[in-house]
Amino acid sequence: MQDITLNFTRNTACILNSLFTHQKTYNMAIPQTQLSIKLKGQVESGTMVSLDFNALPGSNPKALGYFVAIWQGNQIQDLSEALQTQNITTETQSGSATFENLELANLDYIIGFGVDNKNGVSICATIEVPQGSEIGQQLEGDLSTINLQSQSSNSLIAGFKTPEYNTPADNKNWIALFKGGLTANMYKGKNVVKTTMISNNTNKGAVAMNDIPGGLIRFEKYTLIYGMGLNKDGKPDFSNLVSATQFDIA
Repeated sequence: MQDITLNFTRNTACILNSLFTHQKTYNMAIPQTQLSIKLKGQVESGTMVSLDFNALPGSNPKALGYFVAIWQGNQIQDLSEALQTQNITTETQSGSATFENLELANLDYIIGFGVDNKNGVSICATIEVPQGSEIGQQLEGDLSTINLQSQSSNSLIAGFKTPEYNTPADNKNWIALFKGGLTANMYKGKNVVKTTMISNNTNKGAVAMNDIPGGLIRFEKYTLIYGMGLNKDGKPDFSNLVSATQFDIA
C-alpha cells in the first residue's frame, strides 16, 4: 500500500508540475484589428516618383491638414529644408501624389507623410528612394503602428513603432484609449477614456497606461490610438491620429 501511495503522489506531482509549467509559458496573442496610415510609392521615370496613401477610417485629409514632403538624402529634416511640399487636397480616405524634377540616377531621397501641415514633426510614414532606382521599382513605406501587448482589469501595455527618425517624447507623441470602434468622432476626442504621453525618444517600444477610469469592462470594444502633437491648450491633438488597434475585452 505504501508503494502504491508513493507512486500516486509522484504521478500527481508530475501532472501538476506539467500543468503549471504549461500555464506559465503559454502566451496567447490578444485578438485585435490593427489599422495604420498606409504609404507606398513607385518610380515612374528617372525624374518622377508617384505615391499612394490610405489614411485611417473616418479621416478627411484635406480638412485635417495632411501633407507629403521630399528631402534629398536618407533622413527627414526640418520641413523648411524640404525640396518639395504638397498639401493633400482630397477629402476621401485614400489618394495619390507625385514628385517630379528629381535626379534619381545620381541622388537618393526620402519622402514623408505628415498629419498636420502646421507641425513639421507630425510625419508618421516615410519612403526611401535609393540612388539609381529603376523605372517600375516599388517603394515600401516605413509606417507607424500600435498594438495591445497585454492588459489587466484597469491597465494595459501598448507596443508602438514609428519611422526611424522620430523622437516620440520631443515630438509630443501619445496614446489614447477610446470606448467603441474607430469612428470619425474620435478626431474630436469623443468617448476618450484616458491618454498617456510617450516618455522616451526611441522610435519603437512600449508604454504603460495605468489606472484606467472605470477599468476595462468585459465584453466591451475599445480602440487604442497612437497620435502626434498637442493642441493650443497643450493637450493631445485628436485630429492627429496615425495608427489604431481595436479589441474586445473577453
